[in-house]
Amino acid sequence: PALKCAHIGIAMGITGTDVAKQAADMVLIDDNFASIVSAVEEGRAVFENIRKFLTYVLVHNVAELVPYLAFALFRIPLPLTPIQALSIDMGTDSLTALGLGVERSDPQDMRLPPRPQTEKLLNWSLASRAYLFLGPIEAAAAMAAFFFVLLGGGWSYGQNLASNDPLYLSATTACLSAIIVMQIFNVFLCRSSKRSVFSTGLFDNRLIVWGVMLEIFLALVINYTPVGNWLLDTAPVPGKLWLLLIASGAGMLTLE
Repeated sequence: PALKCAHIGIAMGITGTDVAKQAADMVLIDDNFASIVSAVEEGRAVFENIRKFLTYVLVHNVAELVPYLAFALFRIPLPLTPIQALSIDMGTDSLTALGLGVERSDPQDMRLPPRPQTEKLLNWSLASRAYLFLGPIEAAAAMAAFFFVLLGGGWSYGQNLASNDPLYLSATTACLSAIIVMQIFNVFLCRSSKRSVFSTGLFDNRLIVWGVMLEIFLALVINYTPVGNWLLDTAPVPGKLWLLLIASGAGMLTLE
């Protein structure tokens, strides 16, 4: 009865009875009370890593949604095609998102009080950071890159462009490239909502490092190879666009 009434009933795995193990919420395999601390630390790390993953994904969802809203509301070409949006969700962001899921626990996590049992994974703090702060910054960079190429190529407001027009293909590629570059910056921001990028370390999560390298490689393939152009209906972007994208990423990092 005591194990059932406790907030978290804990039984011994070696010396405990079968009845106690069945009634308990947690069973200590090694009968070591220190394992409770390790289990709490691991649980907190898993909870926070899911939140980091959610933030990362929701931010690029905003950047993908805004181009479609702009297309529906204004007389502009569609800035991001469906297949290009899928290439972000299922390609460029895949490894970095997994990297956030295996982050080591924050050293300060065990100094925090227990979370309320009713606390949700997706709370107001996470949603506002993703939907109202980081997401709009990334979306603004994507739209800026799109218009940078369009206006630089002589497009005027209200002008229709064919889906195979080289200027249109290059403009949508610029929008896609902007989201990829901003997500490279964003993955480091999502590693912690409390500490700066430089205090969390840039290279201690190897999966994120490999994921960033994959994103850079795929961005080059998408832009500058015939296969990438054929698969995603893309075209090479001007070299000076990359300076704009890096400056936008640095701006988001500074604001955060």
